[in-house]
Amino acid sequence: MINIYSVVGNTFKKFEIYEFDEIKRENVIWLDVDKPTDAEIDWLRSAVGFKMPPREVFGDIEISSKYNEEGDAIYMNLSFVIQQKEDIMVEPVLFFIKGRYIVSIRYRDIPSMLIFIKRMEQSPIPFQFPEAIFSQIVHIEVDRLGDRLEILGRRIRNLRKEVFVEQSEEIIREISYYDELNITIRETINEKLRILSHFVKSPKVNAKTKRDIKIALDDLHTLLDYTSFYMDKLDSIQNSLLGLISIKQNEAVKVFTVLATIFLPATLIASIFGMNFEFMPELHWKYGYPYSLFLMVAVTLSLIYWVKRKGWL
Repeated sequence: MINIYSVVGNTFKKFEIYEFDEIKRENVIWLDVDKPTDAEIDWLRSAVGFKMPPREVFGDIEISSKYNEEGDAIYMNLSFVIQQKEDIMVEPVLFFIKGRYIVSIRYRDIPSMLIFIKRMEQSPIPFQFPEAIFSQIVHIEVDRLGDRLEILGRRIRNLRKEVFVEQSEEIIREISYYDELNITIRETINEKLRILSHFVKSPKVNAKTKRDIKIALDDLHTLLDYTSFYMDKLDSIQNSLLGLISIKQNEAVKVFTVLATIFLPATLIASIFGMNFEFMPELHWKYGYPYSLFLMVAVTLSLIYWVKRKGWL
């Protein structure tokens, strides 16, 4: 599906494909394409000169596939973080900028782009260059990443307190989830730094957009420092959790060891007097049984007293 947007007068207007030729060519036109069909790709090629790269390029990690310039056109494959309940997804969006046109190719809803559309509907901004639209979307995504990290920081602080109260499987899952979220955000920030660094060096990009993107780059560098900090904090929490679990396990092992030690002499005595050799002197002794019981109790109580004095129980 192709959605066409342009600022007309004081409104941010949405057009259909059949209205494309009616839009003034001096206006910046954004063509947002969701799950494109072959027919739509062919139309984009004839209308704005867009060439669709292979679908595999969307998942390629090579910078040569993430940013490319062909003639007077710029291709960028930028990833956006989508957090839904327990799922953390990274969805690539292909941006194409040429002349007065900007094309975005995506395969699911991107929150930052939806926010941009809503803002433009409320307060339209007349764009002089198509890369300015790209800059606005990038700034919204950077703000979203900052919000995600701020929430993550608060959750990590609470998690540190919870670890010392309870060491449960749920806490382990939470640590794993937040660690994955932090790493995902860190990876997308690194990707954006690489792509946008190439973007601001391009002679095809106007000076104002370059200044705006450089501000976003500064913000991304700051957020990258936060991800490093949170990574260290999560490692610290995980180490604390493992230490507390080890202490609990050691306490349990110590209790069982002490109990085994206490009852070992009694077991030895019972084993000795439980032998049925014919010439055992105590075998037919009248007081043999109470004597063995007394001996076992006395040795056990003595060991318990000694262990308590040592502070092992």
